[in-house]
Amino acid sequence: MTEQNSRPQETNLTDYWRILIRRRWIVISFFTVCVTTVVLGTFYMTPLYRATTSIIVEGENTNVLRAEEAPAAGSNLDIYESYLETQMALIKSNTVAGKVFEEFKLGTLLRYQKKEGLGKLFERKFIEDVYLERLPATRMITIAVENPDPKMAADIANRLAQVYTQDNLTRRALNFIRNQRMASLNADFLRLQAKLDAMSNQFGPKHPDMIALREEIRTMADRIKNQRFGGQDLTSDRKVSDDQALLEDALLKIQENSVVSSSRMNNVGVVDEASIPKEIAKPKRLLNILLGIIAGLAGGVFLAFFVDYLDDTIKTDEDLRKNIGKSIFLGHLHSENGIKNKWSRRQPNKIDRLVELQLESPSAEAYRLIRTRILWSMPKDESIKDIVVLSPGPGEGKTTVVSNLGIALAQIKLKVLLVDTDMRRGRLHEAYGLSNSKGLGQYLTGDIPIDGFIQKTEIPNLSVIPCGESVIDSSQLLGSPKMSQFIQETRKRFDIILYDTPPITMISDAAILMSQIHAAILTVRSGFTNTKALSKALTIIKDSDANLLGLVLNAVSSAENPSYYYKYYQRS
Repeated sequence: MTEQNSRPQETNLTDYWRILIRRRWIVISFFTVCVTTVVLGTFYMTPLYRATTSIIVEGENTNVLRAEEAPAAGSNLDIYESYLETQMALIKSNTVAGKVFEEFKLGTLLRYQKKEGLGKLFERKFIEDVYLERLPATRMITIAVENPDPKMAADIANRLAQVYTQDNLTRRALNFIRNQRMASLNADFLRLQAKLDAMSNQFGPKHPDMIALREEIRTMADRIKNQRFGGQDLTSDRKVSDDQALLEDALLKIQENSVVSSSRMNNVGVVDEASIPKEIAKPKRLLNILLGIIAGLAGGVFLAFFVDYLDDTIKTDEDLRKNIGKSIFLGHLHSENGIKNKWSRRQPNKIDRLVELQLESPSAEAYRLIRTRILWSMPKDESIKDIVVLSPGPGEGKTTVVSNLGIALAQIKLKVLLVDTDMRRGRLHEAYGLSNSKGLGQYLTGDIPIDGFIQKTEIPNLSVIPCGESVIDSSQLLGSPKMSQFIQETRKRFDIILYDTPPITMISDAAILMSQIHAAILTVRSGFTNTKALSKALTIIKDSDANLLGLVLNAVSSAENPSYYYKYYQRS
């Protein structure tokens, strides 16, 4: 047994499948919530249409007058990449996108109206419906616009391309004008400087012509400085009119010149205009539902494994064997849910007598197997007459185990007595429809002989002593000389005495009692008892020097421990 327990347990696919079966309601619940949310959200979303136009962006240095002087566009890849990113940012700027937004009066649409309070979390901005994408290995940029109205989506996309193209042309023309003006100012400055050099050979520095020429040179230098750093040239009233005239002249030349000349001034052009879309772009309902199904299954499975990882309860035979050390595992009992559904409506306590009422059921066979192992585990050289049945905590099926195990022992002609020592919440009498007015508590506090408390059941060889009505300080009574007398007398009258006890980790009654009893059995409930409670119970049993015959795992589902005799008994 020690060798088996020390052997490492390998995890296989069957173990994972059992986890999913055990946590199936987590998977089903998460899957249902996820898919339902996705489906409702998908059909609640406003259908959007996407219209797409494409533009081409050439190199930055294209020139209307001297194109051959410009370096090849894209010669420096890093600079060109940065240039394209800048152009994409310009499309989404207030200068371009903001102008289109105002032209179409999109601020009046409910989709783009400003919201207050918590509504700001769901506020939609126009720029969020504009999507820019660079086509790989090309100089083309696609401008896509999503809108509930397909025609408006196409109109906005085309207008964005037009406004951006015009804005780009204006900016390049103005740059050209500024460059031309700077070149003209530099030429004038050099001319005046040369004239000053020539006149200095003829006139002295204080000559009126020399003074006037130096003042003109100083004024020209200030104009060049202002032009270079973008400042306003206040010394010339003609600046604004000159800029406007030069810009109009440049644009007029573009219109009058050939297509080649026009393209050299504006390095941006529309390749494909957006057409009115006919199909809904968002939401993609089938795709969303499919993704919801996949996410629901994946999330449910993950959550099931995560919850199972956090769950430190004993669930399977293997879990129990890992935690009991050298103690003997007597067997497992199957889940009582199906039996409860069958018997509990008319006879609520028949679960405690399933060995009698369902003689050929798998659960009855499980009790008979445990009975056999208990008898085998008893030392041959010692006479074991009484056994205390323990559990770490309440609700672990201890009373059910005591009752059915007593019936199984009585069926092999052993004279069996069941004693309920749980004087606070005992219910053993309910299983057999017996009175609880007189029981162990009254025996320990009175002078009535034991015969007045033993109640026979309708099952041959099986008798019961209930717990009796509530008794104060039951732990003191269980450790009294009267209890020792009770134990000795019942050993003479019966072959086997089974004691139903309170939870061992919560009340001291069981610890006091088991030190006086020949042997003990610990009941653990699958999916209910955690490893900490089990360890504490085993420690208490060890400290009490009790003879632990073994452990029983109760209420195991068929998914955790499938048994061959399920199929065997169901063949009929």
